[in-house]
Order: sequence, then C-alpha cells, then structure tokens
Amino acid sequence: MFYRISSIIAALLLSLSTFAASIETDRPWYLAGEAMKVSVTTDNALIAYAELCDTRTLAAGVVISLQGGKGTSTIELPSYLHSGYYVLSVYTRDNANVSRRLVAVVNPLHKSEDDDIEWVPVTDTDTQSYSATIDGESLSTADMADEKAVDVRETEGHIIKAHVKNVYNGTTYRANQIRPSVSIVGKQIHYFEGKMLNDTTAIFHTYGIHGKQPLVLSAATHTGVSLPIEMISPFASLLPKKLPRLVFHYKRNEVEARSLDMQRHQIAIAPASSEPQLGSYHDAEAEDGVPLDYDDTVFGAKPDLTYNLDEYRQFLTIGEVLTEYVNCVRRIKNNGVAQLTVRSVDESYVFTWPAMVLIDGMPVIDVDRLLNYDARRIHYINIYGNQYTFGNGVYRGILSFVTRSGRLTNYPTEPNVQYLVYEFPELNEK
Repeated sequence: MFYRISSIIAALLLSLSTFAASIETDRPWYLAGEAMKVSVTTDNALIAYAELCDTRTLAAGVVISLQGGKGTSTIELPSYLHSGYYVLSVYTRDNANVSRRLVAVVNPLHKSEDDDIEWVPVTDTDTQSYSATIDGESLSTADMADEKAVDVRETEGHIIKAHVKNVYNGTTYRANQIRPSVSIVGKQIHYFEGKMLNDTTAIFHTYGIHGKQPLVLSAATHTGVSLPIEMISPFASLLPKKLPRLVFHYKRNEVEARSLDMQRHQIAIAPASSEPQLGSYHDAEAEDGVPLDYDDTVFGAKPDLTYNLDEYRQFLTIGEVLTEYVNCVRRIKNNGVAQLTVRSVDESYVFTWPAMVLIDGMPVIDVDRLLNYDARRIHYINIYGNQYTFGNGVYRGILSFVTRSGRLTNYPTEPNVQYLVYEFPELNEK
C-alpha cells in the first residue's frame, strides 16, 4: 500500500503543462532545520530561482547557478517551519512557466497552530521504514495562484526587486515620479537605475557583480524627496491556494536520531557574530562588507578631472573644497531642490541638467548633507563631463566622491534608503 502511494507522490508535480525546469531533491521529506539539496535541469539559462512556500508566505529560497543547463544548490530550511506540505517552485530567466513539486517538512521539536500533519507510528516489524503520504484528493492547476506576475526574465543580469512606499508625508507619488536605484558601496562606481513595474514595485537588472557586496537601495522623487524602500524576495512567491494534509508514517528512533543530526547541523552553520548574513538589514553588519577597490573608470572612460585631496590644502567640509579650488562645480536650486552642476574648463554651466552625484557609489539625494560632510575623509573627487541617462533621468556629468575607506565612513546616511549586505550569484556569463 505504501509503495503504491509513494509512486503517486513521486509523480505529483504541481505545475503547468509546460515545465520551465525539472526538479530533484535529495530526500522525500525533511526536518525543519535541515539542508535541502535542490537540483535543476533546464535549457538556455544561466541561473534558476527556487523557492519553498506554503499558502501564507515564502519559507526559504535560493538562486542556483547553472552550467550547461544543470545546477545544484542548498536551501537551508528554517528551524521554525511548521509541519506539513510545502510547494517547491523553480523557474528560470528564459521561461516564465513554473515547475513545482510537493515537499513534506516535519518539525518534531516545535508544535504550531499551522501544523497540518497526522503522525502515524510504524513498528520495526512493518515493511518501506517511514514515508510521507497525501490524505485527500491531489491538487490541480486550478488550485494554484495566478501565474549621484512571474514574467520578469533575467535576460540582462541578476534581478533585484524592491518595495517602495509611494505614499509619504501625505503625498502620493506615481511610478513616473520615482527614480529607484541600487548602488554597490565601494571605491568603484556600480550604479543601476531601476524600473518601476507599478507605483510600489521596483526592479533592477544588475550585471558584472558577484559575491557578498554592501549596497544601497534608494528611491528619489522628482521633488528631491527620498521615499522608504526595502528589498523584497527576488523569487516569484506564488503561493498555492491550498495544500493537502500530510500523513506522516515514522519510526520514532529514526526521527530522533535525524533530529539530533539536524541540531548539530544548525550549530555548525550558525554564523559568527561579525559575519554579514545574506539579506541582513542592519547597518552595523553592512560594515563587514568588502568594498570594491578604487577604479576611476566609468563606462570605459576616465574622468575629465581628478582631484586627489592629499595634494591640496585641507578644508573641513566638502562645501569649502568645492568653493576654494574645484571651480567647475556649482550648487544651484532647481524647483526648490538643491543640485550640483559640473562643466569642463572651457564650458559654461548648463543649469537645467544636474550632475549625478555619488559618494562611494551611493547616489546623493540631499546635496546639502554632502556639502557639510568632513572633507578630510575624502580621497578623490572625480568629474565626468559627458551626458548620461539612467532610466528616466538625464544628467550632465557625474560627480564622484571617493572616501579613504570606501565604506561611507560616518557619512550621514540618506533618510529612508536601505543599506545592507547582499550576495550576488555568479552567473557564469559567456
């Protein structure tokens, strides 16, 4: 009987008729807190997204690098997961269709009101050890959610998504009035302006970045207001409408032994207190990110002017530095918003187009905040005089301030931006 039911379960894939990828897991069921190995096979993709969710929320997920259409990675299951069935979903950048399968998760250490499990003990004299079986009818596709929404394909690099609070201080801002950006903090400039999918969701296609990097998410408006922004899951988060009840046939001694192994695994993977964690939103941990080394090249071009402040008389504020010897930069006001403009030596100022202003790669929204910053912490001021277009913004030049640390040390962070350490996947781009 158990063999027949297991065959049914093995064949149960919660997916559309066209698969984006085939999915394999290393076990038929998991304890909360264990590591779940996920293997994906697909065509014409560099990475795949895998997520585990129930009917309420995304439980865990991972980005899987692919080589030759195949890849394997590990999802660390949180130890607080409730017992029951979850849906493992996988999709790739080249195919918005989602492949799915049921995964049984058992939590013998913690009971929850969300548990949907029936425990059936099995004696040593019984014949297939333990198994997870479905009680009730199998699910159909009709039970699934709608599929300075899944069709988002990773054709231009790794995707980052963010939520923007577009109602702020009593004013509602529309998508065409918001300029979202993500920038890597460091001595190089890696700045990506995003696209608003709607009034509250921004998407960024990043490229050429991998490994753990400190980054800043910001959302400026046309009036100079900085809106609250927060990174959200890069996964689709398609929640099923319902899940079957888990009937769990188990041997107590085997579950207990595996539970001890799981607890040892949790201790082994616990990060040191100083280690930045993926998706950490704490400023203190972001200090542990390694800034990119100094490189003054932007889009293949060197700056028109470079000021190494070690070669000049020291002043207390950046405002004083710009006034005293960086005479190609001027502060103006445009519609009541303070901006900086730049020009080459033999040009007049172009007042209608501001410069893109950056410090350690982070876009500066409040110019006066920058002008009052301690100039002794700045090493280089690089000025690029060409015209640049980022999303809906047109800038006459880039004004880049590079600190000695490359970490925005003691810089008064722009209000409402998000500063975190994020791990970019290696895309193996050809």
